[in-house]
Order: sequence, then C-alpha cells, then structure tokens
Amino acid sequence: MAVLNPIVNRRKEPRFRVGWSATLTCNLADLEESVGAKVTEVSLNGARLLLRSLKIGPHHIVADGESLRLTLKVNLTQGAFVAPVRVIWYSTSREKGSFDVGVTFMQSSKEHRAAMESLISTVALAPTQPQC
Repeated sequence: MAVLNPIVNRRKEPRFRVGWSATLTCNLADLEESVGAKVTEVSLNGARLLLRSLKIGPHHIVADGESLRLTLKVNLTQGAFVAPVRVIWYSTSREKGSFDVGVTFMQSSKEHRAAMESLISTVALAPTQPQC
C-alpha cells in the first residue's frame, strides 16, 4: 500500500490574497515586450500571477526563463511597485485559457523589503493555505 506524502509548506513567508493588475515585461537585448497579468497572491519573497499565455512576444517565459530578464510592475493607489522577477513554477489555471505562474523577486535590498512590507501591511485578507 502506497503512502501519500502530506502537503509540505516550503514557503519562507506567508502569502496574502490580492487582486492587483500588473504588467510583466521581458527585456532581451534591444527587445522589450509586455503582457498584462493579475497578481493573485503576494509575499515578501514572491507572487502568484495569472497570465493568459506563457509567451511574451516570441519568447516562452518558462523555456527561456534563465536568459530572459523579466520585470513585474504593479500600479497601486500608493504608487507603482516594480521588481525584477524570475519564474519558479507554472501550472494550468482552473480558469480556461490561463496559467498560474509563481515568481520570486530578485531584489533583496532593504528598500525593496521595506516597500513589500508596506504593501503587505495594506492587505487585510488572511494568509493563503498551501496548495498541491
């Protein structure tokens, strides 16, 4: 009889549910292309995005992930939050024709952490539970 492993939460920081509109931009050589995204969860270390496609222009963000420079920009009433990100996972979303994409923030400066702490303090919803 096989024993199933329980879900293990490997997150270093709790994530919070949000509904922020964002733009994911790909910078490669002289090319800069953007795609709309929705930030559905956020933590101090990363975010979950909802994207309609895994492509930005001619580039597949997962297959080309190591060579692409990606920037996430979120426009909020408090101002814009901009951070370089790296895709760390993706899956087909429950919503037809879209993808859940997990990104990690590449900046680790004190200013970046302070900006994220300020944004997260405005989120009044409970932390999310780990998913499969």
